[in-house]
Amino acid sequence: MGIRRPFRVLAPGRVCLFGEHSDYLGLPVIPAAIDKTIGIYSSPRDDKSIKVNYIDLGTTDSFQLDTDVTYRNRRDYLRSAFNVLSRRNIRPSLGADLRVSGDIPFAGGLSSSSALSVASVMTVAQLAESTLEEEERVQLAFDAEVTEFGESGGMMDHFASVMGGIIHVDCGHNNRLTRLDARLEGIIIGDSQEKKQDTVGDLKKIRLTVEEGYQHLTSQIDDFDHRETPLIEVQEYLDKIPKHCRVITETTIRNRDLTNRALDILRNRRPDPEIIGAMLDEHHTLLRDGFERSTPKIERMIRAATKAGALGCKINGSGGGGTILAFAPGNEEKVAEAIKKAGGVPFFTKIGQGASLTILRE
Repeated sequence: MGIRRPFRVLAPGRVCLFGEHSDYLGLPVIPAAIDKTIGIYSSPRDDKSIKVNYIDLGTTDSFQLDTDVTYRNRRDYLRSAFNVLSRRNIRPSLGADLRVSGDIPFAGGLSSSSALSVASVMTVAQLAESTLEEEERVQLAFDAEVTEFGESGGMMDHFASVMGGIIHVDCGHNNRLTRLDARLEGIIIGDSQEKKQDTVGDLKKIRLTVEEGYQHLTSQIDDFDHRETPLIEVQEYLDKIPKHCRVITETTIRNRDLTNRALDILRNRRPDPEIIGAMLDEHHTLLRDGFERSTPKIERMIRAATKAGALGCKINGSGGGGTILAFAPGNEEKVAEAIKKAGGVPFFTKIGQGASLTILRE
């Protein structure tokens, strides 16, 4: 065994620029990592104990490495990382003291849970002196967060956190990944401080409703393909879909087409900010009216940001509260102040790098 030294893992949160609610439906998405992170600092122990201090939550945890780690509650992501990697024969031989902290708003639609899962997987692998490729980090973090607890969700967040930058992930084509050259500046996050009640339940409901809509379209349209069939062809049959899934199914297809258009724009290093802003507004309209994911406070914040000079705004994540993204190159200060006056908590952010591990001095 080599010399065991302290180390730090940082994993970023993300914004989804285009394709919210698409990854778990097997459709393309365009997320971007941000410069807000979850960090795990590890220092070695000489026994088989894992001692965890969740600094921001003011809580602690401890467990032993010589047994399967039981869960204290659902979504116990750090513990699940130890179990998921153990099944891959990646097991630390000695314990560690772990300190977990970060500056990603919790339950704000910026993937704090996925960042924690990525950071946890990388921490366990380092403790076990095992090297993981980027694709392995993505898969294991997804397993630790989603598969382990039998929940709905896609891999967009884990790809964004591991890879960094702006990426296009084709979730219906073996998760084929393309890095995009676009340079986007002037991003402000506005936190509504409205905590979402059941993110996982919301995703499951949307997925099941859309899949029901697909089934009806399949029975009406020869060779229907949710990834390829044009919207104009689908619209002829929408009245034959049950009302409860009609709008959300059409919205998913419009969302698909918007993401495809955005891919062409974001291949350019310097895309037209006005075009990007208009497309972000279009995306939010789909999320608000089609998926019903906005709130009155979110709408107030978006109206205020737009009036102050934002070129485009959208709600982040599963919606029903959380945060907005305001795109306001050159007007960042004015837009941040407007969000604050509307009752939100603004902060500036940039496109961030992927997850990293740093070996520290004693």
